[in-house]
Amino acid sequence: MNWNDFGKSCAALCMWREARGEGHDGLRCVCHVIANRANLHSKSWAEIVYQRLQFSSMTYPQDPQLTHVPVSPDSAFEDCCEIAESVWNGGDFDLTQGATHYFADSIDMPEWAKSMTFLVKIGHHSFYKE
Repeated sequence: MNWNDFGKSCAALCMWREARGEGHDGLRCVCHVIANRANLHSKSWAEIVYQRLQFSSMTYPQDPQLTHVPVSPDSAFEDCCEIAESVWNGGDFDLTQGATHYFADSIDMPEWAKSMTFLVKIGHHSFYKE
């Protein structure tokens, strides 16, 4: 495994934890947010995914997803891996319109979202840009 593959694997796990109930497009959107942030801040996908408290399922101690991992066979995780590869290679259209952040509609609007530009709502997630 090389560093690029590691980053794609980190993104796939993040997608799986954050949006596996959101269908194919919901997973794609999470991956594009990761890629958009990485491009904006000149960081690797792994650095973005594991930045403290940015993707709660990856770093927040109280998040119930924090210790969940996919178990084979898991078609949603396989989809995540394929999406990560496609986004990495530039072969996937960004439905988020360049979003760098999102939150689920199951929570109140976070303070950070109030200062950002709303872009689109897809499934149960609202997408914003810095």
